[in-house]
Amino acid sequence: MNEKLLVLNGIEGLVHLLPHLFEYHPENSVVLAGITPTGTPLGILRTDLPADPAHWPSMADELVRRQQDDSASFLFPTHRLVAYVCPDPADPDYGPQSRLTHQPITDHLREACHRRGLVLSEAVYVTRSRYWSMLTTGPIDGHPIPEPPAALDSTHLPRSSDVLKSFAPATGARAAAMTATLDTAVRTMHADIRSGGHQSVVDDAIDLVTATIAELVTGARQAKDTPDDLAARLLLVLQYRDVLNTGLMHCEDHELTAANELWLALARRCPAAYTDHAAAPLALHAFTTWALGNGAPSRLALQAAEACLPGQDLTDFLLNVFNSGSSFHDLRKHLREARATRQDPVTG
Repeated sequence: MNEKLLVLNGIEGLVHLLPHLFEYHPENSVVLAGITPTGTPLGILRTDLPADPAHWPSMADELVRRQQDDSASFLFPTHRLVAYVCPDPADPDYGPQSRLTHQPITDHLREACHRRGLVLSEAVYVTRSRYWSMLTTGPIDGHPIPEPPAALDSTHLPRSSDVLKSFAPATGARAAAMTATLDTAVRTMHADIRSGGHQSVVDDAIDLVTATIAELVTGARQAKDTPDDLAARLLLVLQYRDVLNTGLMHCEDHELTAANELWLALARRCPAAYTDHAAAPLALHAFTTWALGNGAPSRLALQAAEACLPGQDLTDFLLNVFNSGSSFHDLRKHLREARATRQDPVTG
């Protein structure tokens, strides 16, 4: 995002700014941003809005702790923070009542800031059409979100809930069929491990990933048409770190779109019984989406990956890469070097 859009101008400016911090409209979220003396947000953090109020104090403490840890690298002359609470539109009390329900979150954030010598300058409750200041008294119905200046127009940006739906796996009969295919693939892979060992399975899987992406690049088949048995095998072998890293290495310009579509197709094939197996392709989809220049869905794909398997190494690594502002092209240099050591170099 253009840095000039990050200059705050009152509470309405904060509301207009929010979707531009992420390139999407966050929902079911709590957001915390550090503020420089010039009014520029840095160290922007987002977490899911916990449904259980018992989790609000720990959520607030964790956000503020992470903000303080991150702020050291920004060298803030003053330590001011602004928070956003964005409810779930599916909440039956969405609006004025849910705003009152979530008011304690602001108190927890303020207390967490105070314990660390930080200041919560503003907290804003934002729905799709209205906003409230959570630190001051105002109309019970809040304020309508006014038309933003042209530079802050966000009508073209997606809502987080809509993007997350695009990652949802199939259900019903389709999911049952894929579960059966995966069950069979598990038995087959166990037999392969017993006969040839894990390394043999990994070596074959690396060749399989490479061949599958190469075929998609030629246009011989589309990712959504990947046979179930092949999709099942890929979902299983991506649980091996070396195979996952192979997927990461297929990041050349001519490969990115095909790989991106493959990882999404695999994630959407993953039924409920194998939810944790979706984390790997979702993280790879996040990486290739970011590489293609689409920041908003890449972060949401990481969020979906974390929900499938909390603490996955690749998810954590990519989150650090995104938050550090690293360049894809710099990361690709390292991936090319790693790929070359496998005697499968691709450049260009």
